[in-house]
Amino acid sequence: MNKSSRDKDNRNQQKEVNDELLKRITDNKAQPPARNFRVEGSSTSVTITYESQPFKVHAWLNVKGFSRPVVECLGILNGAQLFSLSKDELKAVCGDEGSRVFSQISVQKAQIERGHGDTELQEIMRRRQQEVEDSTWE
Repeated sequence: MNKSSRDKDNRNQQKEVNDELLKRITDNKAQPPARNFRVEGSSTSVTITYESQPFKVHAWLNVKGFSRPVVECLGILNGAQLFSLSKDELKAVCGDEGSRVFSQISVQKAQIERGHGDTELQEIMRRRQQEVEDSTWE
């Protein structure tokens, strides 16, 4: 094989490689890679509060998709007991799932406080309105 035919073969191979590469790049852009994560459905809205009984905590842990050992271990606690656990305590009790349990508990606490904050704000507004009404009559 002479030099010009080798160069021609190399160029053809390089063109094929470039064409294949271009095809793969455009295919990847057309269809994003599959993602492997779980989305928790909001259709089952089990919530817990500081007053929740152990059966409710147990149900909440199940809905959140925690493993059976975590559900059995923490499902005997009431809401106040569960909310009082620190991240380190949860890691010690739940192992690898401890951080996720702590995160879910934090989200639940924030929802409770947000709801309580609205009520507290409404109470302050009601008092202010009453003060304004009382001062107008004087």
